[in-house]
Amino acid sequence: MLRPFAAPRLQHLLVIALAGLAPSLCGHASAAPPPKAGPVIGVIDDIRYEGDQYYAFGWACQQGSRASIAVHIYAGGAAGGKPPGSFVTPGTADLANEPAVDRECHDADGGKHRFKIALPNQLLRSSQNKKMWAHGIAAVGNVENAALAGSGKIQLPNPRWPPDPPTPAFLDGPAVAAFDTRKDSCELTDIPDAAARAFRDDKGTIHLIASHSVTRAGLGRTLETAKHNCQVVYKSHHDGNPADFDDYTWLTQFYTVDGKQIVALGHMEYHGWEHVGMCAAKTDTATCWYNADTFLLSNDGGYHFGQAKPPANYLLSLPYKYQPNRGPEGYSVDNNVLKIGEWYYGTAFSWAWPPGCGQGKGQTPCLVQDGTCPIRTANIMDPSSWRGFDGKDFTVTFIDPYKGAVANPQAHVCVPVPYLDYANGINYYEASHLFVATLWNQGSGGFGPEGVYFTTSADFIHWSKPVLAVTLNQMLRREPEGGWSYMYFSLIDPRASDPSFATITDHPYLYYVRLDDNHGPYQRVLFRQKVKLDWLMKAAAAELAAHPAPPRQ
Repeated sequence: MLRPFAAPRLQHLLVIALAGLAPSLCGHASAAPPPKAGPVIGVIDDIRYEGDQYYAFGWACQQGSRASIAVHIYAGGAAGGKPPGSFVTPGTADLANEPAVDRECHDADGGKHRFKIALPNQLLRSSQNKKMWAHGIAAVGNVENAALAGSGKIQLPNPRWPPDPPTPAFLDGPAVAAFDTRKDSCELTDIPDAAARAFRDDKGTIHLIASHSVTRAGLGRTLETAKHNCQVVYKSHHDGNPADFDDYTWLTQFYTVDGKQIVALGHMEYHGWEHVGMCAAKTDTATCWYNADTFLLSNDGGYHFGQAKPPANYLLSLPYKYQPNRGPEGYSVDNNVLKIGEWYYGTAFSWAWPPGCGQGKGQTPCLVQDGTCPIRTANIMDPSSWRGFDGKDFTVTFIDPYKGAVANPQAHVCVPVPYLDYANGINYYEASHLFVATLWNQGSGGFGPEGVYFTTSADFIHWSKPVLAVTLNQMLRREPEGGWSYMYFSLIDPRASDPSFATITDHPYLYYVRLDDNHGPYQRVLFRQKVKLDWLMKAAAAELAAHPAPPRQ
């Protein structure tokens, strides 16, 4: 996604111009034909176990091409064989190789044609003990893909799950599909693409929403009976003017004022590559991806949401305008709204900016840090009233950079707090007066293996070290055979004391999205699963007794 932009077009024009001049300068000499694309070649070296899973090693290239090529792994036979093999996983031969490989590839020294392709345990469940085939995929020219040397000779191993770390008795029932796109989608792109939220309207109907840029809801008298409905709740406007904050919008936070008026906070993505003159690239790229957040309101119990005409729809953003090919990536409101006492709480996640910034030697200092800051307001109906955390208190105002020059931009950037950047849902446990954040650590958090974690706070600012509830591997072992991954974890409790379902007890539902990586990106399932949190709240209460938190501001 973060590929540096290269601009070969000018070079191509110069070549064409010189070629046109060549007959008058050099007689009738003709340009040399381009080198002919060679065959795809390569070798499977072996399969080795490293860390906590197996990998296939080898090299692959297309002779005469410096490009790194794709490699597809099959089990039980070749692609297109009789019978055909089963596709296992893709990879890329893009690792540095030795000079001998360069010579085989007819490439200059320093090529990148070696591969190390992960063979996750979940995939090996259905391909174990079958012969492995690896196919190199041609990158240029009218050249056929080819099986690499060694295909059909190496057997795929049995899954070898790593030992589980200690985990509590967390999962308390089977996973139940709340929205399965294979059965319930109203169109191809009707998918759960955000953490699930729920609210109850003035008629007693529950609205269950895991938003996409065209938002629909599940409707029912209970969480268990809420069924996906094809009525459009909100449709993004795809406005090409970044100053309007109105391109693609996901409704990610809801608060019911009285069951009829429902506030929604929207995560707005500006896709510069889709708008003429706003991005060098024509496909999805983070350098032309600008995030901000907007205020929306429903006056009919949540069946339809609208927003004020820009700029009155503005909720918050970075104090920097969109810059084609440079960002910034901006702010995203990813957690639900909670009203505790006189305050409404939320969070805003930011991506580090400018591109390549950091604290290392020779790096440009970051104007925006990667992380999540707490935000709050005393008036949920006034989008301008939200204030961000400044490191001590909630004083940071958010300013629309398109309304005029921003004299001191850094004064309008809030300060992240530890751990919340992995959260997709925050709830309030009334019995212990604690905020509970649900985290999905994909391995980069630095506090343990991939899995679901929880952190707690008495003041929404100081958060405990995350504790592990269930690992990714423990979840995968419960699944049928397939290629699965997970996103968007949140807690919703059918016994919540509030109609916005912000409060929880010891036995809420864990909602999450399972992605089918073999048939992506539109085959997904939103699951709910009963869980137990008594272990977490006992540990949090003991920690709070030993280290009392400062009073909530």
